[in-house]
Amino acid sequence: MPNAVVARNGGRWGFAALIAILLLGLGLRVGEAWDGRAPVYDAAAYAAIARNLDQGNGFTAGAGATQPSSDYSPGLPLFVAGVYEVTGGVHERTARLVLALIGTLAIPFAYLLARRLASVLCNPQGDKGQRVGLGVAAGLIAALVVAIYPATIEYTGMLMTEPLAATLLVGAILGLLWAGDGPGPWRWLVPGLTLGALALVRPEYLAIGLLLAGLVLLHERFAPRPAVRSQLPTHSEGKCERTAGGWRRALVAAAVVGLGIVVVVAPWTVRNAFALDRFVTVSTGGGQVLYAGTYLPSDGNPEAVGAAVVAEHPDLFGPHAVENLRLEQILARLAEANHPGLEPDEALSQMGKEQLGDDITEHTGEYVEFVAAKVGRIWSHGPRAVMREPVWEALHWVLLGLGLFGLALLAYLRRWEALLIGAVFLAITLISALLVASPRRVLVLIPLLSACAGAAAAWLAARARAGKPQSVL
Repeated sequence: MPNAVVARNGGRWGFAALIAILLLGLGLRVGEAWDGRAPVYDAAAYAAIARNLDQGNGFTAGAGATQPSSDYSPGLPLFVAGVYEVTGGVHERTARLVLALIGTLAIPFAYLLARRLASVLCNPQGDKGQRVGLGVAAGLIAALVVAIYPATIEYTGMLMTEPLAATLLVGAILGLLWAGDGPGPWRWLVPGLTLGALALVRPEYLAIGLLLAGLVLLHERFAPRPAVRSQLPTHSEGKCERTAGGWRRALVAAAVVGLGIVVVVAPWTVRNAFALDRFVTVSTGGGQVLYAGTYLPSDGNPEAVGAAVVAEHPDLFGPHAVENLRLEQILARLAEANHPGLEPDEALSQMGKEQLGDDITEHTGEYVEFVAAKVGRIWSHGPRAVMREPVWEALHWVLLGLGLFGLALLAYLRRWEALLIGAVFLAITLISALLVASPRRVLVLIPLLSACAGAAAAWLAARARAGKPQSVL
């Protein structure tokens, strides 16, 4: 068995390279988690909630919080509080180290996904040894990018959702592909549970998880499946004919994925019904991000919304409001002025919908430019200042170009893998176009993007080796 594992991963040299990349990524993350880093505001809030949970004070960020604790996704603080319970106290460094280990799993996950994608793209009917070699090369490229991508590493030094969410997302995609490769409906429960955990960590992935369950339904219904060989001799004896799947199997597969999501998310939804006295699936705050995400004077930059609102409504704020108030406080005051008596999030949701309608109907051209600026903002560079350094900015652009090219190749071949990954990319782009456009949303996609980029690099290498023009057609 060990020899077989080594052989499947490029022999001794390929396997050694994989282990070296894995150790590199682990070392960078553990070092960052051990030293820690000055937390951004959200990281400080997650840390406070986890600490209060461990001390029996409930899901709260404390009296000094500038927005309701329900605005924060529960997955990370609940997990960290669980670490505190196991370790016997609030040890944030220990929690960061555990999260670093989980974040490191994104490296082998990206490797496995890239290896699969490359095997699809690089002469699937050709020499097996060549396919294995190209698959391993693609996997190593993807693994190395994930291992050294600086923004992900920096967020490991504080309690942030992105590294954990990135691992859960690429793990869920691998789980969906694995479940589709074999028999048995309960295999689909693995990606379902993973998508449920992801939704608790990043609430926007609840809708994306349900979208993926719908794609599973369509794939299982219409994708060709191996047919049972007839017992009677025919002219096709010895061949494995293929036939379209049935609705029953497709419905069961999609239902099991959905069941996994619901099993994880439903307990928190029930908790919210009692704690908040209203139906909230994961977290509140949707009204705030909708209003901020449709506020045209910000030019698509969420960091400019607060100053623009204060400038537009000087009667509500003092001369130093921008320096003294955070965005959520500014918007809460605006919501109270426009809809007194309503919860700020509900008021902002109503205001955001009205503002979106006005953007589309009254300022169509400006809104199109606004959305384009937001999409460019999330994809053009990674979060954190380190991603503005020339070498890392160049890495990001190469990764983006190769990744989208690899996805296009998969789509051209009409592959199931392209449908899954492309749906996630498109959904995150649309969410960012509608709501707040933060590059942190794309950070969660880096393992998927790296896998596509690795597969594209392997395809280009295969075409160059064959001496053929590098064209899909």
